[in-house]
Amino acid sequence: MAGIVEPQPSFSRDDLLTATEVAEVLRVKRTTALDYMRRGVVPACKIGRRWYSARPLLDQHLDHLFDPDSRR
Repeated sequence: MAGIVEPQPSFSRDDLLTATEVAEVLRVKRTTALDYMRRGVVPACKIGRRWYSARPLLDQHLDHLFDPDSRR
């Protein structure tokens, strides 16, 4: 019996946000955004020497943070 396979999100190149763009979304300094990305506070990955976050994942993460039903 096969398990349930979750659909993988499909991202385009336009969905990738740089640290500067993440900083704009979060309204913080670029260095703070980079720190959040490195520590895993926001979903991100390093590609080469640069950090990127996928816009749909960042939006989902922020929605979860501000959803009163998801609070413990």
